[in-house]
Amino acid sequence: MDEVQKHFDEIAPSYDYWKRKNWYYYDAVKKIYKSSIPAGSRVLEIGCGTGEILAELRPSLGIGVDVSGEMIKRAQEKYANFKNLTFFQSTAADFRTEEKFDYIILADVIEHLDDVRMSVRNIAKLASDSTKVIVSMANPLWEPILDLAEKLKLKMPEGPHERISIKELIEICRDSGLSLRQMSYHLPFPKYIPVFSNIFNAVMEKIPFLNRLGVITVFIFKK
Repeated sequence: MDEVQKHFDEIAPSYDYWKRKNWYYYDAVKKIYKSSIPAGSRVLEIGCGTGEILAELRPSLGIGVDVSGEMIKRAQEKYANFKNLTFFQSTAADFRTEEKFDYIILADVIEHLDDVRMSVRNIAKLASDSTKVIVSMANPLWEPILDLAEKLKLKMPEGPHERISIKELIEICRDSGLSLRQMSYHLPFPKYIPVFSNIFNAVMEKIPFLNRLGVITVFIFKK
């Protein structure tokens, strides 16, 4: 069992607790994906965890893949009555399917992939010419703050990971035949303070250069 799989198996019982604890951040992530993906789409999620984002998207076909068997077990239990959702344990590099997708999404998972190049190469094979691949990851500028928050037990334990630069991610995707079509930054203030947080984030996200301070970086790729 590799270290990433072991880590997520271990935190699976508390995974949804951490998402509730940091609900403002995770709600922002869900809103980003929902604003880009119409209900009724065919969606593949790599690194689906317990399946919450995939279910929120209301796909006509939703397939969730995760390296953690414990995460997949919980996703299957949570969404047992959702006939449009199916969950599989697999790495991003090894997953195979004959299904075609409108969207392939990776939310906060790229830094946990054992071999990013091999994984992206396989994702490109799973994408058709019309498929949009949407990747969200923590802004590398936030790494010191996120490390401190974890030490203070304010966020989910990250486990084994390796942050990659924005430039590196774009190059890896380009080498696999996926070109960047859109990039954006979101949520410069990721903690909820009534009234302040929503107004501050809405204003900051519209200001050039300052919006690059957002904790969430989103990329949309296509062949």
